[in-house]
Amino acid sequence: MKRRLGQFLVVIGLILLVVFFTTDQSQNPQPGLFFSGLAGIFLGGFLVWRNRPVPKPSERFRSVRKFWPNRQNPKK
Repeated sequence: MKRRLGQFLVVIGLILLVVFFTTDQSQNPQPGLFFSGLAGIFLGGFLVWRNRPVPKPSERFRSVRKFWPNRQNPKK
């Protein structure tokens, strides 16, 4: 649930930044939009990054690893 909230905040933050840059072109900038957009992006990015799923172990080259000696416990 927090991940979806984070994605929502990132999207809202990007929209606020676009609105800020649009108002900046009209010679009437609204700094509140800029800071709100940045805060939304950072808070949303933190929520997305913090609650990211754990990556699965790699199954790549699993047949080749069967033939290699165990590197964690090398023979002495």
